[in-house]
Amino acid sequence: MRQRLLVGMVCADAALLAIAFVIAAVMRFGDHPFAASVLAQTQGRGLTQIFLISIVSAVLGDALVAAVMPQGPPRPTYARGAIGALFAFLALTAMIVLLRPYYSRPHLFTTLGIWVVLVLVARLVLRLRPWTERLVIVTSAESIVRELDETPHISVVGVIDPEATGPLPAPPPDTVLTVDLSARWSREVTAYVSATSVAGREVRPLNEVYEEHTGRVPLGHLSEGWEIETSLLRKLPFLPFKHAVDLVLVVLTMPLWMPVVALVAVLVRVVDGTPVIFRQVRVGRRGQMVELFKFRTMRADAEAHGARQATGDDPRITPLGHFLRSVRLDELPQFFNVLRGELSLIGPRPEQVSFVEKYRDAIPFYDQRHLVRPGITGWAQVRHGYAASEEETIEKLSFDFYYLKHMSPLLDLEVLGRSVWTVLSASGTKPKARPSAEEAAALEQEAAEQAADDRRTRRGRSAS
Repeated sequence: MRQRLLVGMVCADAALLAIAFVIAAVMRFGDHPFAASVLAQTQGRGLTQIFLISIVSAVLGDALVAAVMPQGPPRPTYARGAIGALFAFLALTAMIVLLRPYYSRPHLFTTLGIWVVLVLVARLVLRLRPWTERLVIVTSAESIVRELDETPHISVVGVIDPEATGPLPAPPPDTVLTVDLSARWSREVTAYVSATSVAGREVRPLNEVYEEHTGRVPLGHLSEGWEIETSLLRKLPFLPFKHAVDLVLVVLTMPLWMPVVALVAVLVRVVDGTPVIFRQVRVGRRGQMVELFKFRTMRADAEAHGARQATGDDPRITPLGHFLRSVRLDELPQFFNVLRGELSLIGPRPEQVSFVEKYRDAIPFYDQRHLVRPGITGWAQVRHGYAASEEETIEKLSFDFYYLKHMSPLLDLEVLGRSVWTVLSASGTKPKARPSAEEAAALEQEAAEQAADDRRTRRGRSAS
């Protein structure tokens, strides 16, 4: 399905560019681009060469998008369409510089404008049609299967026990065989997976499918946390560049956010009194302590009896604090933490020391989130929001691990875009209320099932 979609979108975008090229030629020259009248108007040079270069650029643009944006389920999205058009424009510009063909600037820019509109309209039409990725899953992790089956655009059509014996039916047509690599397979299941792959059917790891469709990492399927470190090792050259971009962006936008900081500081001082800035020690990169700056949004005595996580309708939060949190203006002073090299614009949020000590004992691999600089905003923040309990912190950590595994400039751009929308819409920033008795029971049951899955996996490894 994935390959068909990628190839189909490349062909569709190239065809749309050809249509846009013809429409723009009619608008600019009064005829199609290969007509004799157009040849005369271009002094015998014609538009054939620039037409072929444009088609090649469209294919290169989509290929680059497929190469640098592997995360996410295989569906046509507006962001990928727009980025593909941008990459195509850059490729087109490079080939024009190298080959120096004849081209008309008004015609070329009209073509690109029409093409972008057609690309976005095509995505709109495709997204109106429901689609699903049909899976046959080899696993014993019932909780993972249930989560995937409840995820939009996934249909679980079959589950195979990794230790099953006896003959197994071939996967139904147009399905993807998804295999749990952490499970212990029987000889029959091993032969079944091998035969399915040799037959040309798509076989994919369960973790990969889960991450693409949920934006999370299944914590119960991390063996020893080395997967996160291995992924980060491949991204080490990106980290200094990321830090440099953070500093440049904060400095360049200083004329925009400094007046807002001053205005909010005066507002907090007048409405809620002093102190205006709330300082709190958090755990930063490599476990170093970081003094985090925020505008105070709670009563001055909010932590008189010790630190605790905020919940929905927390009585410690002031009315002005509710507003500042809803639009994330309370985080603005952390730009100074970025300038001090303690924070990044995007990364896992730094936690309080007492919470880190608690979660370090309760959550496996928790310290892996300290491998990079913490951020003002992050993938977990825009996908999950505030965490008001240990269960929600575990869920939020699965988003942090996803970011660590798939960290890239384009994922950072997606986080920035989602963060801007969160600020403009004032949505998704309120702490969640504590779960009801039913929700708590469901969470406890899911945790018990996950623990049972882990115990079975460990027994299988020890037996082997």
